[in-house]
Amino acid sequence: MKKPSIAIIDYGVGNLNSVANMIKRSGAEVHFARNAADVQKAERLVLPGVGAFDTCRRALDQIDGLEKSIRGAVERGVPLLGICVGMQMLATSSEEGSLAGLDLVPGVVRRFDLGKLGSRNLRVPHMAWCPVQTFASSTLFKGDLSEINRFYFVHSYYFECENTEDIAGVALHGHDFTAAVEKGNVYGVQFHPEKSHRYGLALFQNFSALPVGRSDE
Repeated sequence: MKKPSIAIIDYGVGNLNSVANMIKRSGAEVHFARNAADVQKAERLVLPGVGAFDTCRRALDQIDGLEKSIRGAVERGVPLLGICVGMQMLATSSEEGSLAGLDLVPGVVRRFDLGKLGSRNLRVPHMAWCPVQTFASSTLFKGDLSEINRFYFVHSYYFECENTEDIAGVALHGHDFTAAVEKGNVYGVQFHPEKSHRYGLALFQNFSALPVGRSDE
């Protein structure tokens, strides 16, 4: 039986090896998509991201045709999962930078406001293991993850969705914030599943089980 296949978009940002290793542990084959042609061949795509929003956005723009290829894959129904800043780049814009997001999930990325967190003990960046309250319609969190989970977060910004129906899960840091999004075949998680042990493993297994967007490889 053919293993599910996931391509990690390699645009020079982030530690891809930890993501690749967790995907392999989930039972899927891993490929690296380093150009537009690689993205066009992918069954499922992961968009990682670490650091500042504009830095990641510029790095993506430096690879000729990459954004167009990502958009084309989404239009064909290829599942796309953004991780951390990779999720934030799915938004329309970010308060962290001046560049536009991909606008695949309408919304704005906002910085946590210490004055609104409600406790002197809470800090920014938010660095913690937190449970995610999931929604029944979520496919990323199906199975045991819908009842019990715990994921590793490290971030100063969070995704504020324009449409609440795109929210797949929320977590708490002074106030509820969007921890995961799902819009059609576009998915995003603010936490790091590759660092979240068995819960991250289960999430990648759910992602790898999503229907393949294309069958003409």
